[in-house]
Amino acid sequence: MSGEDAGSVVSRALLDSMGPDAADQLALAQVRVAWDEVVEGAGLTAGGLQSRVVRVAAGVAQVDASEPMLAQELTLRGEALVWAINQRMRGRPGATIVLSGVAVSVHRREAGGRI
Repeated sequence: MSGEDAGSVVSRALLDSMGPDAADQLALAQVRVAWDEVVEGAGLTAGGLQSRVVRVAAGVAQVDASEPMLAQELTLRGEALVWAINQRMRGRPGATIVLSGVAVSVHRREAGGRI
């Protein structure tokens, strides 16, 4: 069984077991994984900086950033991040969302935790 075939089998099994909203949840999870990979690869997690995709609405990823400086940097790099995330998700099982933009806000993390 090839990697794509195995991925399709796993995706179908997840969708069957997760219920009616499974496809949306899986698609959002794929966006979040791709986001984490891209921002880490771009060096945007150094020094404890954190960001996360909260939701996707109308193709726009709504992102929380831990610091104003990071929010500004994510906004400036928005188009490049969107392109890189869409490339990462291409061909992944359940990755049905195509991003068209990002909207970043600052959400300070709680003491010692994630945002």
